Amino acid sequence: MKTLTTHYIDGAFVESHGREVMDVIRPTNGEVIGRVTLGDKEDTRQAIAAAKRAFTTFGRMAKQEHARTLRGLHKAASARIDEMTAAMIEEYGGVAQFSRLIVQSGVNAFAAAEQALEKIPWTRSWDKTTVTMEPVGVAGLITAWNANALFMRLKLASAVAAGCTVVIKPSEMSSLQARVLVEALHEADLPKGVWNVVAGLGTVVGAELVRNPHVAKISFTGSVAVGEAIMRDGAATMKRVTLELGGKSPTVLLDDAALDKAIPSALIMAFLNSGQACAAGTRLLVPKRRLDEVKQSIREGMRAFTVGDPADPKDRCGTNDVAKTI
Repeated sequence: MKTLTTHYIDGAFVESHGREVMDVIRPTNGEVIGRVTLGDKEDTRQAIAAAKRAFTTFGRMAKQEHARTLRGLHKAASARIDEMTAAMIEEYGGVAQFSRLIVQSGVNAFAAAEQALEKIPWTRSWDKTTVTMEPVGVAGLITAWNANALFMRLKLASAVAAGCTVVIKPSEMSSLQARVLVEALHEADLPKGVWNVVAGLGTVVGAELVRNPHVAKISFTGSVAVGEAIMRDGAATMKRVTLELGGKSPTVLLDDAALDKAIPSALIMAFLNSGQACAAGTRLLVPKRRLDEVKQSIREGMRAFTVGDPADPKDRCGTNDVAKTI
């Protein structure tokens, strides 16, 4: 069992000031596989202060330096793909097929951000007007539990490319995955304070990021209710806020759809990541006259979706021993 008592602040693993401890539970069998000491306001303020200090230098660097930083992050993250995938399967219950795809996509985010730096002009002029893009400052990055490996890398890559320094609050339910990533990226040997990670509750660590006047930007992925609170509380310090609020839209089947193609695709989207995805189309809207035909096609298509151990590459949906006993 893993026990985590530190946060990543100012380039080092620092013992938590917060004392609340949370169990990490393997969803396949309900076993406690880790314990995490959650951060508090003091931990968050220390991380913000470190990011603010680092920004005075990092924010003034040329984009060539930011590109070099992204290359270092890409190399460091690439070295731990297998370990990151295993952590996602164990802690989160993500199926092997999806987990590896998510981890690899997150690694690719650093390379994509570097490529974007080469294409985006920082200064544009027309007539007598010149506009220069500048980093906003310290960014608070709050990620969701269901694809944490992807969210952390995407947000960090974008912030670093822009020249911002960051404090990341990963979902407290993804603390083991986050630690694997932090340990990997620590090897990139970035300047101290450029990126910081504090594990903790949204009502504590997240709230401090949103309300703290030294944080200029919030990027949040999560629920509508929390997004509303972030928008409201962030307004007090005129923060720039970006919200990606999860919601499941239906898959719409049109009258002329070829069911042999449409139904397998609809099922893939419905059971994407065992249905634990904001992009999962968990409702299927069909023409009434084709309802019986669609139901039969779904019954046939479901045979391809084996349910079992998420670590088994052959299984399409994860299950757990706890559910079997209910």
